[in-house]
Amino acid sequence: MFLAVVYAPPKRSPYVDEGLFDNITAEVGMIQDLGGSILLTGDFNARISAADDYVDCRYFADHMPDTLPLGNDFLEVLPERHNSDKGGLKGWHNEFLDLCRSLGLFILNGRIIGDESRECTCFANGGSSLVDYMVASPALFDCATSLVVHKCPLFCGKGCDSDHMPLSLNLQLP
Repeated sequence: MFLAVVYAPPKRSPYVDEGLFDNITAEVGMIQDLGGSILLTGDFNARISAADDYVDCRYFADHMPDTLPLGNDFLEVLPERHNSDKGGLKGWHNEFLDLCRSLGLFILNGRIIGDESRECTCFANGGSSLVDYMVASPALFDCATSLVVHKCPLFCGKGCDSDHMPLSLNLQLP
């Protein structure tokens, strides 16, 4: 299993790296070529609302069944991704969704027991949003037993300086 923690600075930050998502895609692609499962987590600074994290290619099934990397029925059993963040698309949304779609990775937030309501993870500038994600290969999807967005004092104690909530993911690996 390949685990990576990602921080994508806001698009207007002086620390922004325009090639960050291309670099992540290239590195994760190399790991996938070796047969490894992928788990990415962190602050992607991508607000995606209800946008799909996959390409729905089921309509190709009749014409090109051998081209579906996940098989014909994976999207039929993929749980709906619930959404409590009603804000529009912002930040690195296109790059983040392209990364998920091109690598066949799926967002766990809002799909796994414990986070069915897709809790917001960032409370800043007078609002709330979901920008911190857990993203995984299909092979890890079935191993995820719970995902929890914790309230900050659970881990940080009183006086927590972060405007992001910690996430925890439990996996039951074979």
